[in-house]
Amino acid sequence: MSWTTWILASSVFLALYDLAKKASVRDNAVLPVLLVSTCCGAAAFALGTAVSGRLGAALTADGVTLALAAAKSVIVATSWIFTFCALRTLPITIATPIRASAPALVFIAAFFLYGEVPSFVQAIGMLAVFGGYWAFSWAGRHEGIDFLRNRAVWCAIAGACFSAFSSIWDKYVFQVVSAPVEAVQFHFQLGLVVVYATLLAGQRLLRLPHARFEFRATIPAVGILLAAADWLYFKGLAVPGAPISVGSLLRRFSVVITFVLGARFFHETNLRRKALALAAILLGVLLLAC
Repeated sequence: MSWTTWILASSVFLALYDLAKKASVRDNAVLPVLLVSTCCGAAAFALGTAVSGRLGAALTADGVTLALAAAKSVIVATSWIFTFCALRTLPITIATPIRASAPALVFIAAFFLYGEVPSFVQAIGMLAVFGGYWAFSWAGRHEGIDFLRNRAVWCAIAGACFSAFSSIWDKYVFQVVSAPVEAVQFHFQLGLVVVYATLLAGQRLLRLPHARFEFRATIPAVGILLAAADWLYFKGLAVPGAPISVGSLLRRFSVVITFVLGARFFHETNLRRKALALAAILLGVLLLAC
């Protein structure tokens, strides 16, 4: 299979994951949802590798692999906490497209950190992404959402920033270091369980305010679908020469599936304005790959 086939398959599972995530976290406590879903995802991945006879390879990891997986756990946990907090209150037709703009944030980071100057077409792409943000703020005003003052919007943007950082880290882990896919994903998911369990225990011990947790059938599906999406994505990135910029772009088109199905399942409104904003962001992301 080519790397594009792996990543396109990943985008389908990622869209289903987004839908399950919204259904699980809506008006629900964030950390317990993250912990339970991640435990289910880790168990599903361990079972899958055991059935395929690759559990030994997943368990075997040297100090470098463990450190790389641990760093990824912290990055991704931070991204998901921000994203789930945003999804608790924001419509999925706004929260998910904001996260899809992560490739534009990668370009901005590269400009400031490494002095990489975008081409004219890429500069137009970044303007299109920011135009999409403006269009979403315009659409959000019709639903009482103030983009500049709404905490959930800033949580969604922060989640997208850490998602961009995670993509840069994946490139380093799988192409520069050439770390084994199964070992990284197995220990990365265990690291997530440790991070969420620690945060949840601290929240309870310190008696910090938190929402009531309600178990829902979609919560285990969140972890299982994400484990499948990540495995397919990592397999694509592990193919020699697979470009992270294009791979990240292909994966982000899962937002189209999420947008269409999310609008139907969650009965969201104001879809024409949001579709215009989504089109601007996707056009911008497409131009960034040129």
